Amino acid sequence: MKTNPARLRQQLEELAALGRTPSGICRLAYSDAFWKSNEYIADLMRQAGMTVRTNPVGNVVGTYPGRSPWRITVGSHIDSVVNGGMFDGCLGVIAGIEAVRTLHEAGFTPEHTIDVAAFAEEEGLTVAGLLGSRAYCGLDPTPVMRERMGRFGVTEADFAAAKAESPIDCSLELHIEQGGVLESRRINIGVVTAIVAIKRYEIEFTGTANHAGTTPMALRDDALLKAARFIQQVPQAVAETDPEMVGTVGRLEVSPNAVNTIPGTVKLILELRAVSDSSVETAYQRLIDGAEGVTSSRLVFHDPCYRMDEALRQAIHTACGELNLSATDMPSGAGHDSMSLAQVTRPAMIFVPSVRGVSHSPNEDTLWTDVENGANVLLHTLCIADKLPQDGERSSG
Repeated sequence: MKTNPARLRQQLEELAALGRTPSGICRLAYSDAFWKSNEYIADLMRQAGMTVRTNPVGNVVGTYPGRSPWRITVGSHIDSVVNGGMFDGCLGVIAGIEAVRTLHEAGFTPEHTIDVAAFAEEEGLTVAGLLGSRAYCGLDPTPVMRERMGRFGVTEADFAAAKAESPIDCSLELHIEQGGVLESRRINIGVVTAIVAIKRYEIEFTGTANHAGTTPMALRDDALLKAARFIQQVPQAVAETDPEMVGTVGRLEVSPNAVNTIPGTVKLILELRAVSDSSVETAYQRLIDGAEGVTSSRLVFHDPCYRMDEALRQAIHTACGELNLSATDMPSGAGHDSMSLAQVTRPAMIFVPSVRGVSHSPNEDTLWTDVENGANVLLHTLCIADKLPQDGERSSG
């Protein structure tokens, strides 16, 4: 079986039109464009033979019944960043619906019940990231979610009611890569090994604020210069610790931040991302040990690494072989709804190339041939996963 590429393209373009502005796609969670898009998604699910469940949390879940109540959850999100593109998240939802529609048109009854989910608020620009997928997975709302979701009419009872109706055996998420690895290596499919750990540190450098005109260069104690030397060391420390790790300093606070005053203090945020927590710690310690003028450093954010299921990764590789597509294992440097699914079930993610590696931008693009390839890999992987032993069978075995 193969998906219908013309239908895929038409539905992605129609969904994009519901969020299009002169500056790109803008479909923030709980906006008018978001609710209109939810209605569109629900209608597509019904056309594909699914019953549809909605909730004030903003999730739209289509269910295609199988012989067992154990679920395979397929999907992603349709909310966007401000002035984003048409593929981020939306590809996984539309392709999931198309995969089930292909099964329905073939008269195929799966062993598992299949849920196709359009999760709300993955991007975290309205309430907090992963709100919809956390609710679906039965995870507790975070403190930030509890504080903010009431502003949009979402109660804790709504959050609890959005939980999946029966146990989730495994999950599949198709997504654009949002980077340039697959395109640069001319590989059709990325098989995600893990969603990387993220740690952010606030580091403060201290010098002596003084007059910029009367203080000779040799007598200066410049906090910004110390911070700049630290930033210059980040690429080397990261590369030599772990070739797949990335490190970024994207925010600085300079005080007194005046054109005629030598900076007295600088605070910056160092972000490190890697599959291995130990790699992050090693790189961080190396940077701190070699830094001048650091007066304080503290961890301000931590997301652990979420590893994908080995049997499902192999299923993706098998699907690629069936379709004569090249594939490579790779980590995801960005967060996804699969982070929530990974806490309650066996997760897997499929990447397709992004043109020039651009995402979260109106210039985001993926070739339609890659869209078709990704949807077919998702369909074939779904069929393979449907034959794998269900959780209860694994436990009893």
